[in-house]
Amino acid sequence: MSSARITTRFRQLLASALLFVFVCVFGSALAAQNQSDSGTPITVSGQVVNALTGAGVSRVLVKLGGRAVLTDHEGKFEFDQFTGSANGLEATKPGFYLSPDPMEGSMLSLQPAQLAAPILVRMYPEAILTGTVTAPDGEPIQHVFVMARRSTFDETSRRWLPVAQSQTDSHGNFRLPVPPGDYRVETRYMTQGKSEAVLPVSVPAETQSSGSNVIHISSGDQQHFELHPATGLAYTVTARLEVSSARGFPGITARSSSGATIPINFQRTGGENEGRMQLPSGTYILTASMASPEGSVQGETTITVPDHDVSGVVLRLTPNPSIPVELVMDSSATSDNSTPPTIQQLGLMMQPTDIEPERGGMAQVETARNGTPSFTIAPGTYRLRARSHGTWYVKSASYGDSSLLDQDLVVGPGAGGTPIRVTISNQTGSLQGTVTLNGVPAACWVYLIPNFPSASPFLTLRSSSSGTYNVAYLPPGSYQAIAFEHRHSVDYRDPNALAAYTTYVRSVTVNEGDKPSLDLDAVSAEEIIP
Repeated sequence: MSSARITTRFRQLLASALLFVFVCVFGSALAAQNQSDSGTPITVSGQVVNALTGAGVSRVLVKLGGRAVLTDHEGKFEFDQFTGSANGLEATKPGFYLSPDPMEGSMLSLQPAQLAAPILVRMYPEAILTGTVTAPDGEPIQHVFVMARRSTFDETSRRWLPVAQSQTDSHGNFRLPVPPGDYRVETRYMTQGKSEAVLPVSVPAETQSSGSNVIHISSGDQQHFELHPATGLAYTVTARLEVSSARGFPGITARSSSGATIPINFQRTGGENEGRMQLPSGTYILTASMASPEGSVQGETTITVPDHDVSGVVLRLTPNPSIPVELVMDSSATSDNSTPPTIQQLGLMMQPTDIEPERGGMAQVETARNGTPSFTIAPGTYRLRARSHGTWYVKSASYGDSSLLDQDLVVGPGAGGTPIRVTISNQTGSLQGTVTLNGVPAACWVYLIPNFPSASPFLTLRSSSSGTYNVAYLPPGSYQAIAFEHRHSVDYRDPNALAAYTTYVRSVTVNEGDKPSLDLDAVSAEEIIP
């Protein structure tokens, strides 16, 4: 027999063998799915492994369809006589996370057919932030509250979410177990006894706002930090608030020359707007704010606290600028399929560019006494943010000649009068597709990043357990799209955010009334060791 005929015969046998294997596997999975759907008992089994080492993790609590088991010494688990159709498998164990992002939870989404094959569950060991808090003279400071804040991004801004908190022991030591990620470690302002204070300190310092200025810690790692807050005697500062119509309790903060922000406990001493506070020696910017019938009022002054009590401090509070907001429909918008939203439903807000959202300063639209919606905000630099509502989205926003979808708003003292003009439209498109993970349709996180000025820097959605996704009422324009197995929290406004995943990034253009399809191959967890 010639070599050509042998080769042809070998290919035929190989093709037949592969077809047989495919039919067996597919048939088994289909049969298992049909059994599960019809109530016929099946055995669901799997293994929980350390995502970094691949070793089995013992004594993990695994839940499925109302039943629960613990993994054995090899990390294996089994549910026999399983008749449910639940596709959510939960795995928990102290010191481990099912996802490197704590916001994702401990639930693994599975297709019914996946219950037939062995299930591989990867869990991530926690990371540890440790340290010592000592005074400038080297003495440990006990009972100081230390917090780890995790850097995360949502569809409006970056936020620093509190993840772990501890208190220093008698040796000034602290220990913070956290999920892997980017962090800031900070202490609180505190007073010890009647006259001694410990100023807050942050690592990295809050005064540095660069996105790379974070503590990055990987799963299973440990990092140690030495924190040296300034300490000193606290002195009484007597102050008076000069304000015409505001009533209520003022919010006061003191910002030290090092950039640390101190919340002030303002104790009234006599008149409604007179009181005292405790501060150690140093120079501070005092900021006070209150609510008034006409809107918020705010005042600021700089004080220096020497080595004795201070009196006669005056904070003059004046009304913050009020900028009216007008909502108009785009000329191409139609009114036959939905009711236009109100300004409040669009979630319009002004985000300060120099203040973290969780530390205050985020301004929302309010309705003044004359019925005019407006922003009442302190002088500063702001970024406009909004969300879509139903079929409607913010198409443009302008303040004078400035476009607020791609430029910041600078508010100076006495600003106001000129309205912010927000144009909305319901002329949208849609997008659909399927997400696969290692070639298999799966539930993953999908991120859509507009390549055009937008009130939201990116959109987030999650594909179903069968991998499908569908986005209705999408603002028309060009987008970059990418999918990840786990949540991937980065600043998608940064053009370098996706530099490491260019082979997974897809581009798509959505036109008004169109519904294009875009299939995505997701970045697996193994490719992003956190």
